[in-house]
Amino acid sequence: MKAGVSIRLFSAVLAGFAAMSAHAQNYPTRPIHFITVAAAGSAGDIIARVLAADISPRLGQPVLVENHPGGSGLVGATAGAHAPADGYNMLLSTSGTMIVNTFVYSKMPFDTIKDFEPIAHAATVPLVLIVNPSSKFRSVKDIVAAARAAPGTVSFGSLGNGSTQNVSSAIIKKAESIDLIQVAYKGSPDALNDILSGRLTMMFDYIGFALPHVRSGKVRALAVSTPRRLSALPDIPTMQELGYKDLDTSMWYAVYMPAGVPKDSVRRMSAEFRAALASPSVKEKFTSISVEPGTTVGEQFAAFQAAQFTRWGNMVKSLNIQVE
Repeated sequence: MKAGVSIRLFSAVLAGFAAMSAHAQNYPTRPIHFITVAAAGSAGDIIARVLAADISPRLGQPVLVENHPGGSGLVGATAGAHAPADGYNMLLSTSGTMIVNTFVYSKMPFDTIKDFEPIAHAATVPLVLIVNPSSKFRSVKDIVAAARAAPGTVSFGSLGNGSTQNVSSAIIKKAESIDLIQVAYKGSPDALNDILSGRLTMMFDYIGFALPHVRSGKVRALAVSTPRRLSALPDIPTMQELGYKDLDTSMWYAVYMPAGVPKDSVRRMSAEFRAALASPSVKEKFTSISVEPGTTVGEQFAAFQAAQFTRWGNMVKSLNIQVE
């Protein structure tokens, strides 16, 4: 009897290994859904579509990009966390959504560490502070002066509490002891419309989206969020140059899969994104929107993310950014 049980158990184990091997060899066999927390037309949308177009031919299956914007990225990230962990669902999300929100919200709809498998650091996106070109604001100093002279009249756009726009503006607010009014949007296009109409004072916008409008004169750039000046805007100072030493708030995008996904799927996708991020075509397309390709995948990205938890956690705590 015991021998019979042992044989059956052994057979079951062999069958399991055979099934996993078959999955590894055949994967993927159907389209893959790629959720992005970004709105259509934004940097995150473009990044997702560039990466999807690159990996799809090698996978032999369509990679379908789905936009789920809103709620500081929580709408899309929650959808990604609850998607089946079968290897056919991925998420492109941001540092604001996956890291900063963890410290901003008293209750999160997901746990970044427990609910996701980190696949790749996809891209880093600098921010540029923009205003209406017909406004009186020609420097950050002008904005600070206006906020001091008339509290409650200077507004800034963001994607909600915990977003990099929110944190960047909060650093100025704390450093200068001024009142800045936050207006939350689902994506950059809506915020830009309000800047152009004069309803919104300023916004730290993603360089890829803002740059064409800066170059065309539709908006005025006052500063960038990076430690060094951007080659695309060499005459625009960094916020650190202007005295805000902690304002290095470039956002990064990363690819995740739901926790519990088959390990062979993780390995395959990590390899595909490593190849995509090294691709001259992807690099060229990212450069065209002033986005820097990511450099780490798999365990290396997981280690990078762990360090980011420490950095952003300390920053959010010092700024006292909270959402109940």
